[in-house]
Amino acid sequence: MIQKILEHFDPRNQPWMTRPSFSHELIHALTFPVALAMVEGGVVGVFAKKAFGVSPMLFATIMAAPMFANLTSFAWARLARGRPKVRFINALQLGTLASIAAIALLPTGGIGPGVLTLLVILSRCLQTGIVTIRSTVWRMNYPRRVRARITGRLALINSMIIATAPLIGYAVLDWNIEAFRVIYPASILIAMVGVGAFSRVRLRGERDLLRYEAGPTARPQPHGIPAPIYEYDPAAPNHSFWDVLRRDHHFRRYMLWQFIAGASNMMSEVVVIYLIVDLTSKAKIRFEYLTSIMLATAIPMLLAMLTLPLWARYLDRVHVTRFRGRQGWFWISNQLGNWLGAATGSLTILGIARVLHGVARGGGMLAWNLGHNDFADRRMVTLYMGIHVTLTGVRGAVVPFLAMLLFVGWPGGTIPVLGWTAPTFDGIGHHLFLATAALALIGEIGFVSLNRRIEKTG
Repeated sequence: MIQKILEHFDPRNQPWMTRPSFSHELIHALTFPVALAMVEGGVVGVFAKKAFGVSPMLFATIMAAPMFANLTSFAWARLARGRPKVRFINALQLGTLASIAAIALLPTGGIGPGVLTLLVILSRCLQTGIVTIRSTVWRMNYPRRVRARITGRLALINSMIIATAPLIGYAVLDWNIEAFRVIYPASILIAMVGVGAFSRVRLRGERDLLRYEAGPTARPQPHGIPAPIYEYDPAAPNHSFWDVLRRDHHFRRYMLWQFIAGASNMMSEVVVIYLIVDLTSKAKIRFEYLTSIMLATAIPMLLAMLTLPLWARYLDRVHVTRFRGRQGWFWISNQLGNWLGAATGSLTILGIARVLHGVARGGGMLAWNLGHNDFADRRMVTLYMGIHVTLTGVRGAVVPFLAMLLFVGWPGGTIPVLGWTAPTFDGIGHHLFLATAALALIGEIGFVSLNRRIEKTG
C-alpha cells in the first residue's frame, strides 16, 4: 500500500509533459516549507504568546498577517507582469528566508515582540507574492484535467512538512526556550535546497506569455456559454481589478460568497488558537509547546494531507462552486465544535473540532489556489488570482482584529483624535463561534445558489 502511495509522487508516473516541472517542484515541496513552517500562523502564534508574551492585539496581528498580507497580491501581479516568472519567484523566496532567519536574533523582551510581529508580516507579504505568481506556473505547466491532482500532491507534501517540522523543532522549546536561535537558522539551510530546485523549473509557453504581457492589455469579454469562456479584444482598454469584477458576473458572485465564508474561518481561527494557548497554560501540561502545536497546526494539517487526494479527484470533475458547496458543511461543523469546546473549556472537544477543520482545510487549500481557474482565461490567470488574493487580504485586515475584540472585549475610554468615548465591553466569549457558524452557513447557501445558476446557463 505504501509503495502504491509513493508511486503517485514518482515523476515518472506523471503525464510526460509535466515530468520535468513536477520533479523540481517535488524537491522544492520537500524542503522549502521547513522554513515556512516556522512562521505558519498557528506555530508562530503559539511561539509568540508563550515565548515573547505578546499582547492580544499583537497576537491577532501575527495570526492575521497571512491574511492581510494578501492585500499585496495585486501589486505582486503587476510587478511580475512582463518578467520571467520563475526568476521572480526565486527572488521572493530568498527575501522570505532572510526575514525568517532574522527571528533567531531577536530578544524575547523589550522591542522583541514588536520586531517579531514586523518580521512575520514581511515574510507573509513575500509569500503572498510567491503564491500569486506560482498560480501562473501551475496554470501553464499542468493541464486542467490533471492540474488539481498534480498540484494537490505538491500541496500534500507541503502540508506534511508544515505539520511535522514544528513538532520536531518546537518540542525542544519545552526543554530550552532559547533553542529557537538554532532552530530557525537550521530551517533556512534546508529551505535553500528548495530554492535551488525551483530555479530549474521551466515555464511552458513563457515566451508567448511575456509577449502578450508586454503588448496592449485586454479586458475580459464574455462570449458564449458557459460564461467562464472568454474571447479577448486586443484593442480594448486596459483591464483592471474593477473591470474584471464588473464584467464577470459569476466570478464577482463567487468572490462575494468566498469573502463571507472566508471571514468566518479567519475569525474563528485567530480566536481558537488564542484559546488553545490559554487552556494548555492553565492545564499546566508538561509539554505545553508540543501540545499547543499539535492542536493548532499538526492535527489540522495532517488531516488536510490525508483528505487532500480525495478532494483533488472531486475538484478535477466539478466546477469549484459545486466543490465549495460540498466542502462548506465541514466548515459549519467545525465552527459548532469550536463553540462547544470553548463553552466547556475542553481541549478534547477542541481537538475533535480541529479534526473537522483539517478535513475542510484539505479541500480549501485546493479551491483557494485553483478555484479562479474555472473563471479565467489562461492569459488572465495572474490577474484573477490577484483579485482573489487581494480580497482575501481585505477581510484579513479587518476580521481577525474584530474577532479578538469581540472575544476579549475592551476597557473603554476616549478614542484618540476622534474624542469619542467608547463604553466598556466585556466581549461575547465563546458565543463568537455561533456568529462564525452563521457566516459559514450564509456562504454555503451562496455557493449552492451560484452553482445552480452556472449549471443553468451552461
